[in-house]
Amino acid sequence: MNRFASVALSMFVGASIAAVAQPKLEIVGGDTYDWGKTKAPTSGHLEAEVKMKNVGTGTLKLVEIRPGCGCTKTDPDKTELGPGEVSTMKVKLNISPSQSGALTKSITIRSAPLEPGKPGDTATAYYFLKADIVRALQIAPTVFFSFNDLKIGQEASSKLTITNNDNADMVLSDFKTDNGIVLNTTGKTVLKPGEKFDLIAKIVPQAKGSFTGTVSFHTNHPDHASVEIKAYGMVVEQQSPVFQKNEKN
Repeated sequence: MNRFASVALSMFVGASIAAVAQPKLEIVGGDTYDWGKTKAPTSGHLEAEVKMKNVGTGTLKLVEIRPGCGCTKTDPDKTELGPGEVSTMKVKLNISPSQSGALTKSITIRSAPLEPGKPGDTATAYYFLKADIVRALQIAPTVFFSFNDLKIGQEASSKLTITNNDNADMVLSDFKTDNGIVLNTTGKTVLKPGEKFDLIAKIVPQAKGSFTGTVSFHTNHPDHASVEIKAYGMVVEQQSPVFQKNEKN
């Protein structure tokens, strides 16, 4: 083989290797971290550690890591990964004081070759955080009263179901409300283990615009000594029958 052919072959091999040298991001252990059934954390959040590995043949750069609503992250210890290298990042799943039941949040991870190539080189992966929060006192299906189709002078109601997940009786007492909210109970309510109770709130709006209110009560459980439930809605005016009749004419 002459010198020219050798140089040409070397250049071809080098170009071929460069063409196939591509980074590839892999999340070690899969794309989901699941705490399963767990008690609500006293810290207000659950923590996990995410390891991201470059299983490709080129150098990889983490260009964006964006938590969804309800979760946070720390900066990864590496943002540039050679073949086989691993970057570690800590994440937190925030748990609100009254939140219970199953929840899922996501984190978007974007990576690209260290030396940008043709358009479309950037890859996007999603990491999911899951947990099933178990509380002694569970409020469902939401943790707030939602009033729909509120109209001035017309009664509306909203219902929440309270469940005692503890292994002892739970006493609900000292119910209080504001902004005209009326409840279906005012005295003490005793829930046996596993028992449910429908708490119903009613209002008769008197003014147009956004409505907010609060329902509060106490329990004999140390984790839920004081409970506060917000109420929300939007009030519109009743349409005038006279106006509607004139419009039809």
